[in-house]
Amino acid sequence: MKLILCCDYGLDDAAATVDALAHAEEDGYSEVVLVAVGGNVPAEVSLRNAKKLLAALPFSYPSATVVDTTAEAQPSDYLNLIHGEDGMGDLFAEAPASAVSAVAFDQWLNTFSGEYTLLSLGPMTLVPRILACGDCKKFVFMGGNIAEIPNFNGYEFNHALDRRAFAETVKKYPHVAVTMDTCRNKLFNVQKRGVKDGGLIRTIVNRSRELTFRSGEKGCYIWDDIAVKVLRHPDWFKMQTAKDRDGNLLTVAHYTHNLPYDEIVES
Repeated sequence: MKLILCCDYGLDDAAATVDALAHAEEDGYSEVVLVAVGGNVPAEVSLRNAKKLLAALPFSYPSATVVDTTAEAQPSDYLNLIHGEDGMGDLFAEAPASAVSAVAFDQWLNTFSGEYTLLSLGPMTLVPRILACGDCKKFVFMGGNIAEIPNFNGYEFNHALDRRAFAETVKKYPHVAVTMDTCRNKLFNVQKRGVKDGGLIRTIVNRSRELTFRSGEKGCYIWDDIAVKVLRHPDWFKMQTAKDRDGNLLTVAHYTHNLPYDEIVES
């Protein structure tokens, strides 16, 4: 079984990837695929960050593939106030040229088969093309909002960057949506005290917190890692259906575990 992560590599994507890959073997995955897409940063920066992150991981993980989407038309911004000058908190050294190779998106799709779990943590521009291949057993995404105040042009950021692909995907494919309503939970706000040091994911979380004081963010939520929690610990969440402002019907995860993020973050 493959675990596929579509990430627009900012800090919360980095935290989510560390969390997911640290437990990938115990969760039954024999292969992981990082599809580096545009969103928080342009696709070429996302690709570079995916390679940097893999090269820096201090633990073993299953066979990994990095997918290069730079040839694909897709939206992006460059949120360096939120994610640092390199898009990933300026925490990581450049990966050695020979350490992590990448395969082009089209080439990867052409050889794609088998069962997989898909975790989408950026805009959904390329997601329908992935879901049209192989046999997706579970699809979890971070994106959208129901009742929370939007954070980008009247929408949640990932949704805003490609509303058409978002609507197409949620209408056609069974999913679990980790919306702003899921993530902007007071128990997940680490801005006041951060998390205790110890391990790479905690370093990323605390760096994300530091940058919220520079960017003026009201609160610090590690959005994408909540999607990993939903995937790995579905019993911590209750699923409900709700319509967003565009009329998209979403299956939304709501947190019921009642422990703060600093107690459920991994070391």
